[in-house]
Amino acid sequence: METMDFARLRIGSGFDLHALSKDPSRRFVLGGIEVAPGGGPIGHSDADVVCHALADALLGSVGLGGIGDHFLDSDPAWSGADSIGLLLRCRTLFECQGFRLINGDATVVLQAPKLAGYRSAMETKLTEILGAPISVKAKSPERVGSLGDSQAVVCMASILAFSTKA
Repeated sequence: METMDFARLRIGSGFDLHALSKDPSRRFVLGGIEVAPGGGPIGHSDADVVCHALADALLGSVGLGGIGDHFLDSDPAWSGADSIGLLLRCRTLFECQGFRLINGDATVVLQAPKLAGYRSAMETKLTEILGAPISVKAKSPERVGSLGDSQAVVCMASILAFSTKA
């Protein structure tokens, strides 16, 4: 039986929230996949809450703060940035600390659009980008509050990491 050195494990958690646009030209991207034509999250980048929450979880697990510490929303260099690219940069920062991702899990909360038809594509893309299994779940706010009124989208994410340093 293999023994696990639990001192080499780290858990990271992430959270992101963006208001939703009424602009029909604003792309709605979650987990690197366009899920609806227009009305997407408002943000300095493409505002992909799934990628941002996973990036925060990766960075936080190794003590590197959050995505906002590395990609300032006041920096024009990140204006309209593809969040998959930001997530890849966070993966590099994470791995440079001597860690390997074991798995990740993300929960998106929004009223519409329904994500059932997109979850598999998101999981495939995120698993490929991060090199470990990533699961994505969607929850409805059941028409309660600003989330239920389709004014915003939220994502919470967690990851499990393993130190490659003995």
